[in-house]
Amino acid sequence: RQFLTGACALVGAGLGAALLADSANAATGIKRKKNGQVEVTVAQIPGLQQVDGVVNLGTVKGIPTAVVSTGPSTYTALNLRCPHAGVTVRDTGSEWLCPAHGSQFEIDGAFISGPAGRALAPVRSRLRNGILTVG
Repeated sequence: RQFLTGACALVGAGLGAALLADSANAATGIKRKKNGQVEVTVAQIPGLQQVDGVVNLGTVKGIPTAVVSTGPSTYTALNLRCPHAGVTVRDTGSEWLCPAHGSQFEIDGAFISGPAGRALAPVRSRLRNGILTVG
């Protein structure tokens, strides 16, 4: 009986945390849709107000994804898996770096150096009325 009570409490806490996380994301302009897409209200994301600004979306339909501001009112969604070995790259503040083998990419995903040999792949996205739909 104690086990079941404890298990139910843990499940409830997990659900509560997930709901709070969704509420926090909605408050900051990021909304996860039931179909797996993510809607980003770009005006509500401070990092996207400047060129080369980045917002990490976590996973979108199973793909680690970030959005980069590439110009005034232009944005690119990037698949953050290194094309060399599939390891998730890290944002260093000025570029993306693969922790596995050292491949480097410009903040917009363009290839710089390393064994990857090519740019980070784009993730499908569409901008309409200030909302970027990703996935």
